[in-house]
Amino acid sequence: MCGVAGIISLSGAPIERLEAKLRVMNDLIAHRGPDGEGVWCATHGSAGLAHRRLSILDLSQTGAQPMLAPNGTALVHNGEVYNFIELRDTLKDGWTFRGTSDTETILAAYARYGDDFLDHLRGMFAFALWDDRNRRLVAARDRFGVKPFYYAEIGDQLYFASEAKAILPFLPSIETDPDALSQYLTFQYGVDDLTLFKGIKQLLPGHRLVVSNGGVDIQRYWDVNYEVDWDHSPEYFHRRLRELLDESVAMHLRSDVPVGGYMSGGIDSSLISILAARLSHQNRQFFHGKFTEFPGYDESPYAELAATSAEGELHQIDITAQHFQDNIAKVIYHLDYPCAAPGSFPQFMVSQLARACEGCPRRSRRRRDLRRLRALPRRLFRAMHQSRCRGHVSKRQLHRHHRVHYT
Repeated sequence: MCGVAGIISLSGAPIERLEAKLRVMNDLIAHRGPDGEGVWCATHGSAGLAHRRLSILDLSQTGAQPMLAPNGTALVHNGEVYNFIELRDTLKDGWTFRGTSDTETILAAYARYGDDFLDHLRGMFAFALWDDRNRRLVAARDRFGVKPFYYAEIGDQLYFASEAKAILPFLPSIETDPDALSQYLTFQYGVDDLTLFKGIKQLLPGHRLVVSNGGVDIQRYWDVNYEVDWDHSPEYFHRRLRELLDESVAMHLRSDVPVGGYMSGGIDSSLISILAARLSHQNRQFFHGKFTEFPGYDESPYAELAATSAEGELHQIDITAQHFQDNIAKVIYHLDYPCAAPGSFPQFMVSQLARACEGCPRRSRRRRDLRRLRALPRRLFRAMHQSRCRGHVSKRQLHRHHRVHYT
C-alpha cells in the first residue's frame, strides 16, 4: 500500500505554511510507504499533495510521486490499476510515457477522456488529481472501497488523506460523532460517509470528489449492475467463471517484485493462491496464522493442504495470547476506528511474518536450482555454483524490494 494526503484552498487563497502541513500529514502515514516520499506545492500556493510510496510497479524514480504531467496536472495514487498495460497501448498515440508505472496511465487517461477517465480504470485505488490548468481537484475511490480515502472541510480548506489520523492535527477539536457512534453500536459498521471523528468523512466506494469554483461535490461514478443472463447453459457459466477468475488473478499478479499470498485455509484464499501458483512458479510463498492454544481453532491443516496443492511453501506463525498483549495497541493505532471483525489482529501478525520473510522466494528458488545442479557432474556443478554465488549479491540488491500482496 501507499499513502496519499493533500490540502486544497476552496477560496483559491494561498495556504499558510502549506509545505510544513503536508509534511506533518506525510509523517503520520509514514508506515504506509517505506520506499519513498514526496511533497508537491502549486506555485500559487493554494494546493498541495503528499505521498508515501511502497514500490510495486516501476521501482525507478519515474514511478515516484507526487507525479507531474507536462500539462501541469499533479497526482498522488494509492493502489494499483490492473489494466495499465492495456491502457498504455490504447493511450500511447496521445501520450509520451516516461516510465512503466500504472500511476502514469491515470494521468494519460485523464488527459484523453476527461471526467470519463474513471470508466477506463480497473483496479483498487484511491487517488487525488490536481488539474492546475483548471484549478480543479478530482479524487476517487475504487468501486468496492478496497483503498481508503478520508476528507474534512476545515474553514475554507479541504484536507484529505489515506488515514484519518493525518487530518486530526488540523481539526479545531477532536470529538466523537454521535450519529456515527450510533451506527457502529447498532450495525458494527458505518452505513454512510460519516466516521467516528466528528468532521471527518470517508469517500464512499464508487464515488469521486470534485473541488471546483470553491465547492466540494461528491458524485457516484459506478454502481452494481444486476442484469441477469437467462440465455446460457450452466456449462457456459462454469467455463466463463473459470475464465474470469484466471484473467482476474493474472492481472492482480502484475508486479515488478515477487508476490506471495495470505492463505487462511478457507475457500477464497486457497482457491486464489492455487490459481496464482499455476500461473507462475514465482507465486508459491504463502503465509498463515494459526491458533493452537485452544482446541478447535487451528485451521493450519487446511492451509497446509492448499499449499501442497499449489506446490508452494507455507510459512506459519502460532499466534498466542502474548502476541495479542504485545501488539494490540499497534493494531488499534493503525485501524483508527473500532473494528467489529476480529480478523485485523491475526492479519497484522501474519503481515509481520511476511515482512520477516523478505528473502523467501529468492532462497526457495535458489535451493531448488541447487538441487537440480547437484545432478550434474561434480566439477561442472562446482563451477556453475561458484558463478551463481559471485552474482548473488547484485541479485539481492536488485530484488531487495520484495513485498507480499493480497492475492
